[in-house]
Amino acid sequence: MKNKLKQFEIAIVVIILSLIMGYTTFHNKTEVSENVSSEMTQTNIIKDTNVNIDNIPLYSGEMVISINHDVPYFEDNDISTEDFEYYSNLDELNRAGVAFANICKYTMPPKDTKRGRLSYKPTGWVQFLYGENNSKHLYERCHLIAWQLGNENNNKRNLITGTAQMNSAMIEYENQVANWIKLKNKEQKDYHVLYRVTPKYRGENKLATGVELEAKSVEEEGVSFHKFIYNVQDNFEIDYHTGKAKLIET
Repeated sequence: MKNKLKQFEIAIVVIILSLIMGYTTFHNKTEVSENVSSEMTQTNIIKDTNVNIDNIPLYSGEMVISINHDVPYFEDNDISTEDFEYYSNLDELNRAGVAFANICKYTMPPKDTKRGRLSYKPTGWVQFLYGENNSKHLYERCHLIAWQLGNENNNKRNLITGTAQMNSAMIEYENQVANWIKLKNKEQKDYHVLYRVTPKYRGENKLATGVELEAKSVEEEGVSFHKFIYNVQDNFEIDYHTGKAKLIET
């Protein structure tokens, strides 16, 4: 009788220990699984929100996208309180390249200055007129550094062929920079904004796919963005190699 009781007690203990070990193993596996799942989700979120300028996705309806979490690629040695303007030489295909400036009141046009007419035709300039009495136009001469920021007008190193839609989108960000400088001037502060615009071409295309815009206020936080604006126009099919375009009937 005693032996049977002992055997029964041992069996109970074994069952209890097995249940405890089973729960612990299951709990640990669940915990590890949850941690891995959490890490994968966080990684996916980061990847989904981080677009690199060298891997721009095809246009999918969004005219403007953020690059590098909207943080510009400026390096420490780019930061300066000295005003400057730099325009790349035209490449072998006569295309404009990077334009870089430290915008301040001294780079902007003096008060009451009027902008002159543009005559230079950048690469890909195959104008397309449409609408009633050809009142609408597809292309505009787009300044890389806007005239209101750099006081450079008919400078061929500062002009590319862009759609009216792209130019309109660029103006929004150019105004952010101009308004910041003007606001600080009213406060008697001679402040600067680093501003860099880089047209992006595919292969030997005469027309840029779009432009990369970077800006960062120098003396204090205020203006900061990093955008890519597509060189597209609603209802148009554009040949970026030549600049020729076709209106799509809607």
